[in-house]
Order: sequence, then C-alpha cells, then structure tokens
Amino acid sequence: MRKLGFAIALVFATLLAGQVWAQTVALGSTARGGTSQIGRAIAAVVSEHSKLQMRPQEMANTADYMPLVNAGELEFGISNIVQLYYAYTGTGMSAGRPMQDLRLAAVLMPFRAGFIVPKDSKINSVADLRGMKVPVFKKGSLGDHVVRAYLANAGLMVDDVQGVPVPNFPRMWDSFKQGSTDVTVVVVGSGKNRELDQALGGVRFLSFDGAAPPLGAMQEWLPQMYLSEVQPSPKLPGVMGPVNVMTYDHTFFAHKDVSDAEVYEAVKALAGNKDQLIGTGPFWRGFAPERMANDLKVPFHPGALRYYKETGIAK
Repeated sequence: MRKLGFAIALVFATLLAGQVWAQTVALGSTARGGTSQIGRAIAAVVSEHSKLQMRPQEMANTADYMPLVNAGELEFGISNIVQLYYAYTGTGMSAGRPMQDLRLAAVLMPFRAGFIVPKDSKINSVADLRGMKVPVFKKGSLGDHVVRAYLANAGLMVDDVQGVPVPNFPRMWDSFKQGSTDVTVVVVGSGKNRELDQALGGVRFLSFDGAAPPLGAMQEWLPQMYLSEVQPSPKLPGVMGPVNVMTYDHTFFAHKDVSDAEVYEAVKALAGNKDQLIGTGPFWRGFAPERMANDLKVPFHPGALRYYKETGIAK
C-alpha cells in the first residue's frame, strides 16, 4: 500500500513538473512588416524546440508592447537595438520614460538599410540631397530618427531639404513611387527594395561616409548603429558598386523577472535552429548564434547569459 502511494505521488509529481514546464509565454510583436515575420518565426521555433509554448501578441507598433514587457504583462518582445537602447536608458524616443526592467536575451540579425534614388537621378551622394524632396516623419518617431541620422552623415539637417511629411513607412514608399519625393529609405535586398526597383525602372543606393565624424553624427540619432560595406549582387537591386549602408541589429528581449529557465530555453532553441530560422525568410540573413551575446549596452538577462557562457558564445 505504501508502495502504491509512493508510485501515485511520483506520477503526480511528474505530471506537476510537466504542467510547470508547459508554460505559455507571450512575445510582443507587430501585426505587419518585418518585425511581424521575425516574431512569428521566433514563436514557431521556440514552441517546437523547447519546453515553452510561445504566442505572438501582435500590436500596431513596438512602442505599444515594449511598456507591457517592461511592466511584466508580456514575457518577451522584439525590436531593433535603437528602440531597445532608448527604452532602457529613457533617452531619445523614450526620453523621460526609462524602462529599466527590460533585459536583452539575444542579438538576432543585422538590418542593413539606406537611401535610394531612381537609377537615372542626378543625386549621387547624401550631400546632393540639399534642397531636394525628402520624406520627414513625426518628430521623435523611429522614421524621424532614421532620416535625421542619414542626413547628418553629410552634415545636413531637415531644414536643409524640402521636407515632405509622411505618416509611416508605407506612405513614404508610395510617395517615392509617385515621384513626390526624390529619395526614400529601404532595407537592402528586401521585398520593398525589389518592388521599387521594378516600379521605377531601377534604383540606386547612396553610400554613406564611413569616416569617424560623419558616423558619430549618425549615432547621435541611431545609437548602436554602424556602417557595413555591401558588394553588388543580383539579389540586391540598387547596389551598383561597393556601398556603405546603415546597419543595426534586431534584438530579442525579456522582462527581468522572467525565470532564468524560461529565457535559457528560448535562447537555446534559437541558437540550435539557425537553418530553420533562416529558412523562414530573407530577414534572417546574417543571423549567427555566435553573435547572440554581442555587447549592445543593454544588460543581458541572467538566463540568457548562463546559456551563452555554457556554450562558449559569451567569453
């Protein structure tokens, strides 16, 4: 009888442990665009290859769900490093509203982007944009920071161009396609890059100046960004020769009180399934497990650090 009772207790404990690990966690993401695609890929891989079930909670903007992760209402989120850095430090786009309960879990892939002009345009450098029609966004938005950073590379400000107000990135691309602006911003090799190339009979990227002062001027608006040299490729419309483009990393983050075990499981699943992630779409190009622990000036969650130290990713 005592053996039977022990067996029942053992089975109950096993089931209870399974229930604890059948955790459903939420991932803050957007309902459209590249962030949405990245979020769905992360949720699928983590749910398939870990003890967690991850469900995307899709909202209009990163700014909508980032405070929810900081408040502990969502366990995880994704964003570019610029918005995460500003949120954690309470500067820039998040001035006066620090979100210091956010913790970096993984550095994902680099996003490479830049200014493009029509292929036959007389604009050959960022400096040539002086007096030209340039899209401008609501002050303090991500688009505003991007455009101001790009112009700053040539020592220009918004007052030096003909600003064409746009409410969001899709409208910005429409304005460029319609000829209302002389330049626009695209991710290198993205679907939008290819679409605009076809619609306009060819586009051309403008190269950024990689010297220290121009780069520093850009980083005033986009902290943690850097420049990458891109070589011509049939898959990269508008890259006519070696060109410097703006690069920043996308990140996966968590609330500080998410358990170490849960964060460990999530980053382990991502690191161990690179091919599956890359297979979900071109946004994952450049993802590499050895980059997941790169220092981006936002503190790591201890659960993530434990995995990176065990595997030698973090030295």
